[in-house]
Amino acid sequence: MLRQTAFSIEHMSPGGIERAEPGLASLADIGGAVQRLSQIATRPGTPDIKRRALQQLLARARELEARIVDEGTDAVVYLDEAEFALKPRLRSAAIEIDFSFGDRDGRVGIEDLGTARQHYGQVRGPVGWNRLLLTDEIERRLYPERTLRTTEGLRLLPDDWLSGPPDPLAKLKKVARHLDDSALARTYADVAARLATVAATDLDAELASIFESALVLLGTEIRGRNSVRPTITDIARIGCEDPKVKEWLRTPIEMSRRLQPWLIDRYLLN
Repeated sequence: MLRQTAFSIEHMSPGGIERAEPGLASLADIGGAVQRLSQIATRPGTPDIKRRALQQLLARARELEARIVDEGTDAVVYLDEAEFALKPRLRSAAIEIDFSFGDRDGRVGIEDLGTARQHYGQVRGPVGWNRLLLTDEIERRLYPERTLRTTEGLRLLPDDWLSGPPDPLAKLKKVARHLDDSALARTYADVAARLATVAATDLDAELASIFESALVLLGTEIRGRNSVRPTITDIARIGCEDPKVKEWLRTPIEMSRRLQPWLIDRYLLN
């Protein structure tokens, strides 16, 4: 609760979480918040329910103030060490992910990242797309063992694994389990990009079905190993290496329309 209080105080302060060094609440921030909250709480006509909530917030703000004084410091940090060590731009985004969409515990967890992606995926245009890319960058910094280090390297293209009837995935079923973790993730990203673009027409419904089955197969292998997963950024970068796919992804608006979080969530969530 004190972390949430510190976040609320910073949010009320000049610049909010977008200021130069986000993630902490200073004595000056707390003093300004206490004054503002006290004015609202004593304002005539304030509903009793709101007044009680304000009084609780004031009590926690004063507790934070007392702790800062006892420690002989100037501010309190309400993020965990890894999150606070991020550069200010990423730290600000991490605060939004945890305290706007997550569990508000000062730590950006995997579930927090997933919830944020779902939200940003619903925001149309470059704004939502840029927030998705920031979320990917935060995941790479906080969970390097879970994410691809590079999009360069071995991956299977459809020509490498597509088989004829009766089982188009026959080759992929044999080969997937022998790929290393990174090659498996890059292959997944390549298929996901194609499913969202060149296969996303009524004329290619059969191809779309094959690609979707391939993602189910690759996703099952990745989950079974608990290995690295591609991000939306990885899907965009790997997809744009193919001229046919890149035709669909020329602008951030087109990318935001095509490359949605479901490409990861539907097949990779444990």
